[in-house]
Amino acid sequence: MFYHDLQHRFSQLIERNDLADKTVEIKARILSNEEALGHPSRDDYPLLKGKEFLMEARCLGVVGQAYTDAPSELTTTLAEIAHCSLDGTPQRALFVATLNAVVRYLDGELKTIHCHNDEPEQCAEKIIKAIQPANAKTVGLVGLQPAILAVLAKAYGPENVLCVDRDTSLRGTRKHEVSILWGDEETTEMVFNRSDLVLSTGSTIVNGSLPILLQLAERYQTPIYFYGTSIAGAARLMALNHLCFEAA
Repeated sequence: MFYHDLQHRFSQLIERNDLADKTVEIKARILSNEEALGHPSRDDYPLLKGKEFLMEARCLGVVGQAYTDAPSELTTTLAEIAHCSLDGTPQRALFVATLNAVVRYLDGELKTIHCHNDEPEQCAEKIIKAIQPANAKTVGLVGLQPAILAVLAKAYGPENVLCVDRDTSLRGTRKHEVSILWGDEETTEMVFNRSDLVLSTGSTIVNGSLPILLQLAERYQTPIYFYGTSIAGAARLMALNHLCFEAA
């Protein structure tokens, strides 16, 4: 239902702005690590490990990006992207990157280009400040973002941070004294049940797990905030809480 609604709103958006009948070239390409992140001090970001890729769509003279583990490259039209099937990760990645570009074209204030160098760490600090008014005692993190986990552990204490991830190499490990839990449905539900607030990577919109997270947030009345550029356009269209402070 979430993707159906998102696709419907996107289609309405391009029709309202007289873009539906125009032939618009979409170019999606896979960025190198240096293009995507620059030269950060940390070496533990997923992009640098080859676990994920940052895919870029250029449309209407602007850029939209999306994290994905199923990258692809093609040139097509905006109409075809707007009506493509969103059943698979490659298709969702193309759609999300394109959506980000189009929403940015219509709203120049939207930030859709991933931050570089040590900006992810600066963003992490700002994210923590943004959620502090919620007075959460336990915070959940869906998707290990090392800089965010580090500041969460420092601000709330590692014993009050619950982190789930689907990277098999991280299963059963600890970072910043926080156990990295396997992100199956049962464990993720436990995180929402026990947390006063959840931070989630916006790339869940690409891998398909976002609807489940929204259902859990509603079931347990747990506020959820998404971070990163992947979800920027969708957050605007679907009124989702979005935190992203250093993107361009």
